[in-house]
Amino acid sequence: MTDLILFGMSAPKDGTFDSNALNHQHIGIVQDVKRKTQCRLLFTVGGWNKSEGFSVLATDQTLRRTFIQDALRFCRRHGFDGIDYDWEHPAGDEQINAFADLLAETHAEFSQQNLLVTVAQAGWQDLGRRAYQSVDRIHLMAYDHDFPQATFEKARADVERLQSFGCPARRITVGLPFYGRNKNGEARTYAELSTVPAFQADASVIDGFACNGTALIERKTRFARECGLAGVMIWEIGQDTTGPHSLLQTLSRALEQNRSK
Repeated sequence: MTDLILFGMSAPKDGTFDSNALNHQHIGIVQDVKRKTQCRLLFTVGGWNKSEGFSVLATDQTLRRTFIQDALRFCRRHGFDGIDYDWEHPAGDEQINAFADLLAETHAEFSQQNLLVTVAQAGWQDLGRRAYQSVDRIHLMAYDHDFPQATFEKARADVERLQSFGCPARRITVGLPFYGRNKNGEARTYAELSTVPAFQADASVIDGFACNGTALIERKTRFARECGLAGVMIWEIGQDTTGPHSLLQTLSRALEQNRSK
């Protein structure tokens, strides 16, 4: 694991960076992980049901400037290595261009402090070349498609589509879901699925829930390496099971095997 991203604070409508929106106990936990593993530490702004404020924040230059400076101070104070933006989802040219402004201005300030700027992006969306040039990583959310929600073929198509939009492969991390969805859109974590009687570690459908089992995790990890992508992204690590069927351990073994070839 190279990066750990703490989720997440809502995008503020007034540009005010509210550090209390991030659980301080969780901040302490991830800081401890960073000390033990030397991973980089980022935090997310936005996400599902946390993105409403972007439509105001991103479109106002003064609010952007205030927010970026406050975010910089937070990173320096708490030992974070960058920020992850997750606007779900900018609509229309005005919002997409405003989001590119926010990303570009954040990167201009953060890069001077050797801090990262990353962005989460849906597989169907095009944020534009200016956005892709203004971030260090694009976390491609290659999941939540129609059932079955996260097949290899759909992930590959998402990557190819993003590249066709002008995003360099070296900046793309392909998202791996540590959960499953059924035909009704209901979700269960991989940890929950691992306890059902029908569980098989390498299965892609468990108890009616389409998921990424060990075989699919290995295949997507190899694909990311072979295509020269930046890596893989997990949503989310707390949904994994423990023991021999852990998806994180499967991913780690697949990476080690590829490095030895």
